[in-house]
Amino acid sequence: MKLNREHASFVLLFLMVAIFLLNSCRTRKPEVTKPIPVQAIEVPPATENADSLASVVKGSDLNTRWFSARVNVDATIDKENRSFNANLRICKDSAIWMSISPALGIEVARVLIDKDSVRFINRLNSTYFKGGFAYLNNMLQVDVNFKMIQSVLIGNAYLHYSVDKYIQDRENAELVLSTLKFRKIKRENELEPPQILTQEIWYSPVQQKITRMEMQDYRPTRKFSVHYNAFETIDGLSVPAKINIEASAKKELKIALEYSKIALNKELNLPFNIPDGYEPIR
Repeated sequence: MKLNREHASFVLLFLMVAIFLLNSCRTRKPEVTKPIPVQAIEVPPATENADSLASVVKGSDLNTRWFSARVNVDATIDKENRSFNANLRICKDSAIWMSISPALGIEVARVLIDKDSVRFINRLNSTYFKGGFAYLNNMLQVDVNFKMIQSVLIGNAYLHYSVDKYIQDRENAELVLSTLKFRKIKRENELEPPQILTQEIWYSPVQQKITRMEMQDYRPTRKFSVHYNAFETIDGLSVPAKINIEASAKKELKIALEYSKIALNKELNLPFNIPDGYEPIR
């Protein structure tokens, strides 16, 4: 198996796909065209209930210092699939470390991400990358930051806007923190879709955790969603065990993560050394 730069992108993809659309609206240059009139969107004002729900949602965040797990990763870009295993270690607000082993438990790559840098070792062809987030921004055409990646991996809420931009809604047995009510958007065929980036976060009072996050940009259509499909109780805390991530823009991206051997607050080393003789990835 040759792990070249393309494969390295797959290795990093399960961390980065969650960011694929979060800033697509903000980073995209506006088209220089004559504005097309669209029907006004009814956006109910923010309420005290929304502030209260936002506090509850953020209060459900996993705030342990350390998180570690064995991860089974299945990633698909359009119809091309990659599957591999990884050992994941997160030191909260500090570093994300991974050891990747596609088969037989033999490490083929190692990743270390902190607030300012990304480092990657490819043991199969003796190469490495060491630099800032500009590499990832260029690879995925978005602005990537550490907090976004960490939030998705441990099931914490990432609020794209300030709290006063959200309202509270309800869907079945779950509460929804939303930037607008989708049912209020008029979608007549003769109208162009609204140019707005929306976000919804579903919160389960039973699980006392968020179960889903979704963001959508309607012009052009881009969508990102993450579903937390199963939880485990570890040391009295609810943590995600199965995560499905989907994103659609120019390509369709699907990633399934399944955690096992989850541990909290177990201090671990994050070893990362570039061996002598390794060549930088260009």
